[in-house]
Order: sequence, then structure tokens, then C-alpha cells
Amino acid sequence: MSESQHRQPGGRDWREPLRVDGPSGPTVPATHVVVGFDRHNASHIALDYAIGLAAALNAYLHVAHVIDTDDLPIDPDAADWDRAIAEVVERERAYACSMLAALPGDWSYHAHRGNPANLLGSIADANDAAMIVIGAPRHGSAPLVERLLGESVSAQLIHHGHRPVMLVPEHSPASAWLSRPAR
Repeated sequence: MSESQHRQPGGRDWREPLRVDGPSGPTVPATHVVVGFDRHNASHIALDYAIGLAAALNAYLHVAHVIDTDDLPIDPDAADWDRAIAEVVERERAYACSMLAALPGDWSYHAHRGNPANLLGSIADANDAAMIVIGAPRHGSAPLVERLLGESVSAQLIHHGHRPVMLVPEHSPASAWLSRPAR
């Protein structure tokens, strides 16, 4: 496939890493937090939680979306396969950035292909992040096998990483605890 066939109408190739920087916050961030993001509900809850956490900690929030098989259309032989992937990736970026608009501090959104644990770890290392936040593992047979084999994102980060990992339950009250007044 030629380079021009990979290009989407907007001119961006979904295969290339993307970084979107949000507006600068009113104060210099005191620390950095990294959160994993994908199209699943648990991930959206984790992002909401991380936004509240970043606001409470005056942290720069780095959102990482790893383009993986969940983003791929079912039929790889379809004529519009590249366009379909680009649309999913763009939809996820737009959703995350709309959620991030509520954050009064600094943030960035990263979309990249590759191993999720490696990307989260490399962003955390590059920014000396205080922690990595991820949503609860998905249910089903494939995620169960990944967990049993130690290949889940959470297992990789815990066993091979060197930063604290916060796992946000899918039915978490999101960031509500962060808005409560101090006692």
C-alpha cells in the first residue's frame, strides 16, 4: 500500500504517533500522572478519576491511547479499512479531549501503536510521573487468559514497572471523592 493510501482526508496517518497538548493551566504542575485510555467504559471511568486526581494534585495529566486490535475493523480486506480505523482513533481522541476540557491544569493526549504497558511506562518515565492510572481489566475469556499468563496491562505494569499503578474499578464513583471538602 502506498503512502498516499494511508493518508486520511484530514491528512493524518493513524499509524503515526499523535500528541495533542491542551492549554496551559493557571499554575506550574507539581507532578505528573499518566492514564491509559481506550474505548471501554472502565477506561472512561479511569480517565474521569484521573482528571479529578490531577486537579487535586495540581498534576500534569498525560492520557495514553494505544491503538490496538479493539480499534481495528472486523474485515481487514474491506476497501475502507484504513478510513474506519482513522475514524475510531479520531473519535477516541475527540472524546478524551472533550473530557479533558474540564481539567483546569495542563494535559496531553497521546495515540500510538504498540504495547500498552510499554507506552504507559515510557510516558511515565519521560515525565517522572507520580503514578499510572488504568481502568479495571475487562471481563471475558481473552482478558482472563491474559491475566493468567501475566500479559495484561496491569500485570505488566506491576511486575515489570517501577511506578505506582492505580487500578480504578469500573463501578467507581469516579472523581466524586476529590470534590468533597476537607475535614
